[in-house]
Amino acid sequence: MAVNRSCSLLLAGLLGIFAGNALAQSASSLSAEQSKLARMEQSLENRLVDLEDAENEVLAYDYKLKRAEESLSEARAKLEQSRRELMTAEREHKAAPSSDTERALHKARHGFNMAERGVDSRVRRVEIIQSTHDELQASLDKSKAAVAGNRERLDAQQALVEKLVSAMLVEAGPGKKAAVAAGNVKSTEPAVAIKAPAPVGKPDMPAPTVAALEPVEAPEEATEEVVQKREIDPDMLDYVLGERERLQKLLAELEGDDTGKHTFRHLTLTTRTDSGTMTKEFEFLGDNQYRLIAPVSGGRQTYKINSWKFRRTIPWDDEGERYVFILDARRLSRPRLVMYPEYVLSHLDQ
Repeated sequence: MAVNRSCSLLLAGLLGIFAGNALAQSASSLSAEQSKLARMEQSLENRLVDLEDAENEVLAYDYKLKRAEESLSEARAKLEQSRRELMTAEREHKAAPSSDTERALHKARHGFNMAERGVDSRVRRVEIIQSTHDELQASLDKSKAAVAGNRERLDAQQALVEKLVSAMLVEAGPGKKAAVAAGNVKSTEPAVAIKAPAPVGKPDMPAPTVAALEPVEAPEEATEEVVQKREIDPDMLDYVLGERERLQKLLAELEGDDTGKHTFRHLTLTTRTDSGTMTKEFEFLGDNQYRLIAPVSGGRQTYKINSWKFRRTIPWDDEGERYVFILDARRLSRPRLVMYPEYVLSHLDQ
């Protein structure tokens, strides 16, 4: 599923052999399709994180629903017992009225009324949990469909890349296939001025106001023309839009100066870069949501946030780009890390 590392070596070898415009265009097409494949892998990783989160939420509500149904069953049993006690008290008081039987009757009626209320409250609780469970199950089904769709797109793109590689091997000629595949072919002809894409590893399976989430201007070094020409994976766009809406809804539920739960005083991102180790502090948004923006390096990366580690694949085209990191720490047993390129935000409302 991942872009094969030998593909880059092969492309480098082919570029050393080919000097013709048509062949150079083939090499350029392969490079572009490899980049598209890497972005599809990134989208699949995002969807797998969503799927894991949805599965955990459903499992949690499976447990809540089971406990609520057990509690309802116990309340109904208690109600039936209270009903029998009330009928007995009514019979005894009718047969031989006295102050004692009257007190017993009053007590039995009170117990029956309380048991009825207990059943009603537990019925409502089961209904609320069931409703939430159904919503979470629908979200889980949607995540599963998104993962399946991503896998299909990825398989098709992988097949296309392999087809291009095979075609270029044919054009290279039988005498040079082995050398090209080894990536050690040297040519005396002028080299084609096309940069071979770096390899991409296999993906792991894995208050501040809402205004802070709005699209921001691209860094000065990236011109508007470059940003406009950048290809944005449709699934990545859909993913970022969904994440922005999720965060907006979550923060909108906070009232006034209430910022919700704030578990960490310091939440630090640590990652390795070409120049050494980078550390950066997260900003608290509200309700255990934390955010920062930092440049990333291409390839397989490990991001350490306090004691947690998250592995992600960054397309080499995004080398040095600024990424948005959002940590959802509501579930401390396994917080959820959301990551996407900052430049995608400028495409959300187009």
